[in-house]
Amino acid sequence: MVGNPISSIEFDPADTGLDPAGDGKMWIDRQVHSRLQQAGMSAFEDVMGTSDGRCLRALKDRENWHLQLHDDHRQPRGVYLKKHHVRTLRSVLWAKFGGGPAQSAGRIEAENVGRMSADGIAVMRLLAYGEKLHADGLLESFVLTEELQGYIELHYFLRRRFTRCATNSTRKTKRELGRLIRLVAETARRLHAAGYNHRDLYCCHFFVKEVAVGEFDVKLIDLQRVQHRRRFRRRWLVKDLAQLAWSIPRECIRCTDRMAFMRHYLGVRKLRAADKRLIREVMAKQQVLARRLGVEE
Repeated sequence: MVGNPISSIEFDPADTGLDPAGDGKMWIDRQVHSRLQQAGMSAFEDVMGTSDGRCLRALKDRENWHLQLHDDHRQPRGVYLKKHHVRTLRSVLWAKFGGGPAQSAGRIEAENVGRMSADGIAVMRLLAYGEKLHADGLLESFVLTEELQGYIELHYFLRRRFTRCATNSTRKTKRELGRLIRLVAETARRLHAAGYNHRDLYCCHFFVKEVAVGEFDVKLIDLQRVQHRRRFRRRWLVKDLAQLAWSIPRECIRCTDRMAFMRHYLGVRKLRAADKRLIREVMAKQQVLARRLGVEE
């Protein structure tokens, strides 16, 4: 008799609430276990070895893949898979002295997804993660997340929906743009108020869907580098805000829109002296980014 390979005994190091797989090296959302099993991805080595999809990026230490899993009705569902494989002095020493994986990249992102969701920050859904430290010090890990169906990156959405807003738009369109700006600002404010900083808070990491005409939903993705700190945070918040300001399409967003964003972010109707100092710091950092990276196209 073949039993369910999911066990509730093994410890989940990221505290995500996912169920451990039978191999003890990965944790899975129970609702997608059968889909992973059908795709031949119910064990850690199977996931790390899969090439049944589209490779979006391949670097020395990580790969990004887009895969299709089929649901119970044989309908394809998109998922994103990040594979990490690194060998450092720390991982070599850890393996030599018999330690287990310590804060792998996959575990960190899985942990961030769970914590930020619990803190009311809208992020992508975590489906599975896993990690393994090999005897030679190679630390492998992965994180599998659900594709945000119907969502697109913020800068693409702005160009598609609001390119003409800055120069030739109706009051209705301006109200809709203002609604979207408020939602993005509230997402950033909630992120920072909960003690997090993203470190890569560019437009491409805000995903937007128009759920009804003029009504939007915003989610934040790519959470591997997210940090949580309560003290000495200002430079990190300035960096996040400057990255967002630098990556916003200039042809869609006017100066008044940027000020509206900051008022929503700060939760004030009128900017105070301290708010203006923060804005000057953000603008200065934005100029540094422009000199280093050029003007966002």
